[in-house]
Amino acid sequence: MALGMLAYVVNDAFVKKAVEDLALFQAIFIRGLMLVALISLIARVRGDHRRMRMLRNRRVGVRIGLEAVGTCFFLLGLSNLPLADMTAVLQLVPLAVTFAAARLLREQVDWIRVATVFTGFVGVLFVVRPGAESSSPWFLAALAVVVIVTVRELVTKKISAEIPSLIIALGTGIVITAMGGVVSIFEGWEPFEAKHLILLATASGFLSVGYTASVNAVRVGDMSFTAPFRYSILLFAIILQIIVFGDVQDALSLVGSAIVGAAGLFSLTRERAVLATVHRG
Repeated sequence: MALGMLAYVVNDAFVKKAVEDLALFQAIFIRGLMLVALISLIARVRGDHRRMRMLRNRRVGVRIGLEAVGTCFFLLGLSNLPLADMTAVLQLVPLAVTFAAARLLREQVDWIRVATVFTGFVGVLFVVRPGAESSSPWFLAALAVVVIVTVRELVTKKISAEIPSLIIALGTGIVITAMGGVVSIFEGWEPFEAKHLILLATASGFLSVGYTASVNAVRVGDMSFTAPFRYSILLFAIILQIIVFGDVQDALSLVGSAIVGAAGLFSLTRERAVLATVHRG
């Protein structure tokens, strides 16, 4: 899950850099073509291309549809908010996923797991600071993503283990690329250079890692256990915002990020101890 979050935020940073000069959905379409080509190549090497018919599975279709809608809201927010602020709002996802797993999937969620997720959320509040002058109506787009991602993860958990995660990633890439192409016709295109292709090619590589890593994490692990590790994306976003955009966060944001990181590390350490105890027993 942490690897998936890192890959997602690196992708976001490169896309955000590219759309400084390009139309948003033009960039999504170009990135998507590269993404589909890359995942198709990997699928062929692995022999997974023979299972493309599995994309007709109803749950896979629903998941891909949710991914496409969520991507639209996410991109709208990303193009109008700082990378770290957009990422911070999405940290409501671990809370939503944890309680959805407890209520709907009947996962065993003890009070320590809940407290860990809440602690991470407190750290997020230090970053977002609702009601501050910097608040923007575009945060509503981020909140819509939270709802969509939570439902998407519940659907992902129910997908048959026989369907390779790479095929799910490929189907997602195809739909989002097609969506970007259609919208870009109405949005218009801007002239692009080799540097834009390099930015988007890099983004597509990291996005392919993000898709497969996060899907595998949800399908294999307890959703309530992997939830705190979603907070790691906030740390990665702040670091990249400093490196790529030269925007240094204030003291409260850094404190919040430290809280988020501590919550994730505590969760990992505790769950390893629990597993070790079970194995010894």
